[in-house]
Amino acid sequence: MELEKLGTPTITLATDSFVRLAALQSKAMGMPELAVAVIEHPLGGIEPEDVRAKARAVLPALLELLGTRS
Repeated sequence: MELEKLGTPTITLATDSFVRLAALQSKAMGMPELAVAVIEHPLGGIEPEDVRAKARAVLPALLELLGTRS
């Protein structure tokens, strides 16, 4: 969020278990429109290939958000 405040467009990556927290936090920080891409929870404690699969699954959302960032 600090980079976004400085004018650098960013995308926050949050697992589905923490989307609500990300929204509350961005609102509390005065940035309710912060771009958030949602990835399936969990990321920790799983095999590297499973992390890669989750990353591939969120890629379309990231690309869409990148297209909307200036």
